Amino acid sequence: MTSHAHRVCNLIRLLLIALMFPWGGLCGGREEVLANGWTLDLLIERFNQREKVVIAYDLAHPPSKNWGGDGPYFGMLLNFIEKLDDRDALPFLEEKSFMTNAPSFIRTRAAEVYVSIAEVEESIAFMRKAFGVNDDKGFWRFSVSRQFLAKIGAAFDADETSDAIKQRALLILLEYMQAPANPSEASKIDEFLAQKCDGYHQSWQRMDVAQRFLGGENEKVEKHYRLIHESVTQFPPEQRIDLRKRFPDLPPLPDDVPARSPVKVAIAVGTGIVAVVVAWLALRRKKAHEAA
Repeated sequence: MTSHAHRVCNLIRLLLIALMFPWGGLCGGREEVLANGWTLDLLIERFNQREKVVIAYDLAHPPSKNWGGDGPYFGMLLNFIEKLDDRDALPFLEEKSFMTNAPSFIRTRAAEVYVSIAEVEESIAFMRKAFGVNDDKGFWRFSVSRQFLAKIGAAFDADETSDAIKQRALLILLEYMQAPANPSEASKIDEFLAQKCDGYHQSWQRMDVAQRFLGGENEKVEKHYRLIHESVTQFPPEQRIDLRKRFPDLPPLPDDVPARSPVKVAIAVGTGIVAVVVAWLALRRKKAHEAA
């Protein structure tokens, strides 16, 4: 089948799928999805069945890499899963979020649905993993990051989460900000931390974030992070806060003197003791010689 014929077949198939649902079918909630016969198991089954087909097509028609143009179909299935709001879908959604051979728009939508359905603590664990996937400088998860910030921000404001969970949420954001993938995502997280994390607005960690994006060719980025840098430098060094006192797991700052390893410390201590003993023995020999 030619590429043109394949696209025509896709359009016809998607039209037939659309005709299976009443107008406004995508606007309903869980009850309407179930009323149309879509259970979670069926949605996952259809997704996986079609996934095999489009992966085979992409392998046979390089450099397609867009899952045969079936994005609307997969998007529809993921939308229905979101409407079901069933946490049993989380393992499936996590798998699709981190598929290395899936188009970024599929991964993004799966991750968005995960964060939408998951509880706050589950979202924190998921985003810790997502922040480590920077194959396109992390732009695939930009909307996911914003959704996560909105979710935990609402929980913070409503005081629905324990202090321990809040601490974990802030920690993964601070960890990400010590090696941010792109300035757009970092700016949204910086704004959140400045509002929700005590001391962040005048911290050494925030100054480090700003310095990472200064000196680039993008004037808008330069201006934004220059203002952040200036807002921190208005505090004298003795008033700047090192957030590692509150979050001990944060990495060292770039300007930190590397800590001496335990082995080197032990060698230094041992050398000092030997020197003291040698000096003491030399002093005893001198006194004994003088007495003689």
